Amino acid sequence: MSSIKIIDCDSKKTKEICRILSVLGAETETLSIKDLPSGIFNWSGGIIISGSPVLLSETDTAPYIEKFLFVKNISVPVLGICFGHQIIGMLYGGKIQKDKECRRPINIKLLAKDAIFEGLPENPVFGEDHTESISLPLNFEHIATSEFCKVEAIKHKEKPLYGVQFHPEVSGENGKILLKNFLRICKVL
Repeated sequence: MSSIKIIDCDSKKTKEICRILSVLGAETETLSIKDLPSGIFNWSGGIIISGSPVLLSETDTAPYIEKFLFVKNISVPVLGICFGHQIIGMLYGGKIQKDKECRRPINIKLLAKDAIFEGLPENPVFGEDHTESISLPLNFEHIATSEFCKVEAIKHKEKPLYGVQFHPEVSGENGKILLKNFLRICKVL
């Protein structure tokens, strides 16, 4: 069985991602952003890039972009959460900006039918924990929005690359459904 590689970008929530995926029956391996090797990802079932306390609008983003360039050259599904979502966006030309602080559950408006949202209510509630957002990157579909963040979720038009600004790992049943959908996209369930 293929495993899901979780790239921990120093998020306090990474253990919760691992716990949920384990409950769902997925095999996981966690890699620290500090120890991120190159060239090992094509045999993985999928990759999740976690959130991070790093504010990309207040730091040199070049080292982070360099670390994640591999995302542009792989074919396995990738899900970026918060910081991971922003990194994926920046890899494809999205611009990071300081935004309103949002640290609570909010309603998300789904803009497109997509496998990642299957089984979710029309306006699901997800937990937010961010002060930055990303503009829509090139070759991506804008698939969810909210009153706090215009670009809540994105999907590449040709590759299985997804990004969500919200945190499914702290969003109860809705988060579990979204992560289960990602595992199905990865074909590990």
